[in-house]
Amino acid sequence: MAKSAVRVGLDLEQTMVAAAQIKGTKQAQVLTSAAVRSLPEGLMFEGEVVDVDGLAQELKRFWKEGGFAGKRFRLGVANQKIVVRTMEFPGIDEKELRAAVEFQAQEAIPIPVAEAILDYQVLSTTTADDGSVKQKILLVAAQRDMIQQFVDVAKKAGLSIDGIDLQAFALARSLSETTSFIDDGAPAQPSEATALINIGAGITNLAVAVGGLPQFTRVINLGCESLVQTLVANRGIERDEADALRISVGLSGDGPDEVAGLEPDTVAEIHHVLDGATEAFSDEIRRSIDYYHTQEHEGAIAKLLLTGSGSLTRNICHYLSQALHLPVEVGNALKEVGENKSKLSQAELEVMAPRLAIAIGLALEGEE
Repeated sequence: MAKSAVRVGLDLEQTMVAAAQIKGTKQAQVLTSAAVRSLPEGLMFEGEVVDVDGLAQELKRFWKEGGFAGKRFRLGVANQKIVVRTMEFPGIDEKELRAAVEFQAQEAIPIPVAEAILDYQVLSTTTADDGSVKQKILLVAAQRDMIQQFVDVAKKAGLSIDGIDLQAFALARSLSETTSFIDDGAPAQPSEATALINIGAGITNLAVAVGGLPQFTRVINLGCESLVQTLVANRGIERDEADALRISVGLSGDGPDEVAGLEPDTVAEIHHVLDGATEAFSDEIRRSIDYYHTQEHEGAIAKLLLTGSGSLTRNICHYLSQALHLPVEVGNALKEVGENKSKLSQAELEVMAPRLAIAIGLALEGEE
């Protein structure tokens, strides 16, 4: 793909589709189009396609309304039919490494290799005292039938998928700090790690990155829709009203609890309900972080960066910081975008940015 080519990244989730179009090189990234649109229920569930025809119709309409160039896009995926493993190999050239990965993959994944799509990324190259070289890789295996569903959606929408990537990799490209040097095979120095957490409607995607490279990923089958549905059941209100309360009232925090148009008792009750619903989510994040720290990884997690629709929940950063005893903030998904030439004002784009994190990371792919 040419360095100056237009690239479109697409993020499909349970209740939303988001896309970002970027043109330029790494030194001059220009956002030329961006859009977010709600999706009807029943088209996606836990990161997988449920209704191919229905999703294709929505995607076709979204593409036209968004004014995106061409007919090709890069897609990010994350669900329980994708397996991610770390593996270690001797220092061999790229062709030999790929053959070795494919040969040994069956021992590392629970999916028959014949039914999987395999890819990998080299995380580090180290040289021991005896001169032997080792490469640590991150192996990704996705069930072929699950991926084919997305391909069918694109085809029925009159589009085509230019590439499919793990959402964790897209998050790392858009959010994490990269190293300022080239890995020359020297032993890696201890680094701090950052947990990148994209909270979607139905799933939460967690990636731990060191120096811009994901070292660990996990998909959690909980998202902000669980908070919304808890409010719907508790207060007997419509989903859209509950979602608005999630954003405007949210969780308990350390600031004033006053919310325009609501009685203090009502605000306190909403805080109580959402705090309880978020506890299970917080516990899953904690277990993922604890598991990461039991593995042989380069750095300890120093902070969490949130993106996705769930990151817009009021006071969620404060709640998770208190629960996990780590700094938590909303990640800047626009940090790699040098210029905004879309139809959105900069203020509008910044409000939308948390929901564009994966799409932007996908559009940044291939710029080097």
